[in-house]
Amino acid sequence: MLNYSKNNSNKNKVLFSYNSLIVICLFIVVLFLFLFNLRYLSRFFDWDSSVYALNIQRNRLHSVFFNPHHLGFESSGLFFWKIWQSLFQNFDLMFALRIRILLFSCVFLYIFIYIVYRLYGSFLQAVALGACVFFSQGFWFYSNHNDTPMIHSCLVCLLFFGFVYQANTFASKRRLLGLGFLQLMTLYFHQSNAILFPMAIISILNCDKWKNRPFPFAKRLYTAFFYCLLVGVMIVVSYLFVGFGILGRDLQSYGEKHFSYWLFLYAAQERWGMSGGEKNYFLYFYRGIGDSFLNFQGVNTKFRIDFLSPWSSKNAAYNGNLFFWLLILAMGILNLRTMVRKFPKEIIILSAWLIPSILFYSWWEGYFFEFWVGVTIGLWLMSFYILRSFEFPMLRQTFRASTTVIYSIVALFLFSFNFTYSTLPRSKGIQYGYLEGFKDRVERIAREKIYK
Repeated sequence: MLNYSKNNSNKNKVLFSYNSLIVICLFIVVLFLFLFNLRYLSRFFDWDSSVYALNIQRNRLHSVFFNPHHLGFESSGLFFWKIWQSLFQNFDLMFALRIRILLFSCVFLYIFIYIVYRLYGSFLQAVALGACVFFSQGFWFYSNHNDTPMIHSCLVCLLFFGFVYQANTFASKRRLLGLGFLQLMTLYFHQSNAILFPMAIISILNCDKWKNRPFPFAKRLYTAFFYCLLVGVMIVVSYLFVGFGILGRDLQSYGEKHFSYWLFLYAAQERWGMSGGEKNYFLYFYRGIGDSFLNFQGVNTKFRIDFLSPWSSKNAAYNGNLFFWLLILAMGILNLRTMVRKFPKEIIILSAWLIPSILFYSWWEGYFFEFWVGVTIGLWLMSFYILRSFEFPMLRQTFRASTTVIYSIVALFLFSFNFTYSTLPRSKGIQYGYLEGFKDRVERIAREKIYK
């Protein structure tokens, strides 16, 4: 018995040392990535990033809560900016806000890789998958840009991992409170994440245990109902507090002072998803999802895929990207039964994330690739589950090594293409996008001293 205890103790020490080494190596990798991106940080100023920065610069609650579809973005940005100013006097506003986003994306990447490694094994495979996520155009572009997609997309992915872990282990009050808080954050950082409540319901309904006790289906239904009710009430109370308490809106006035005008600002007629004109939803999906993987070329209605000229310099990268994803989807369909058997709860929760998102964003002005950053992360996870479903015990390590090589090649391709045509050009001096009516104010915050 004493020898057995000693052996267990030695094994635990070895595992602890191995995990410590993994943590240190991963930290070094992510730190290098942060410093690399710091060197090539975007200096591109467009409408959204500039408006958000100017709202923060005003240093007023009315300004940072002006946009109802992301209550947490500018408000947390103001908090970050105040901390930054206390540490670095007379520093550049936009540079600091871009650093904020880059820090968040790098911390997320660290957590993403570590979670995939701990849940599914194979550290190198997790690193290669994380590289594919990071170097996808949408994720990389918004890692270096002061805009809304990055934070809420990362939070949704972490919420997915939380729901998967709960469904595969057990539920408890503490876990549900933690997941509820995280879901509130996803809603504060982007209103559209309200469509993802089914993820919570599915996670709870697929959980077999409440701590160490059985979790009957009837109790799961009650728990799912009260979870959604509690989160829903919290988000409603938050909007009422901000609208009436902070912004001073009411129900008697007409125009901008009315509460509903503020609440539905981005769903009003002739704005965003409700804008007039005929829509081509397939083209919206094609442009949005395509741009989120490979460098976009502005608002371009032309197809960049041409199988009649597969090796043309204009089409080869886009053809190759489409072929890769068509191959992944075909493999998933062919091996659907095995994939569902191996990852039953992951697949159903992932479906509750991707399907509503793809349908909603294709309808809601889907050609803006900012909407597809979170979907891109989910698609990379889908590819991971598809490839893992082909593993069998005898050649497990060989297969994992092969998929690691595949992901590494894809990540290198994404890095080379998107760095050459997006990250590098946008780091070479100040560039302006659409800024009609307030370019003079943007030019003042664009004179960043740090670059001199």
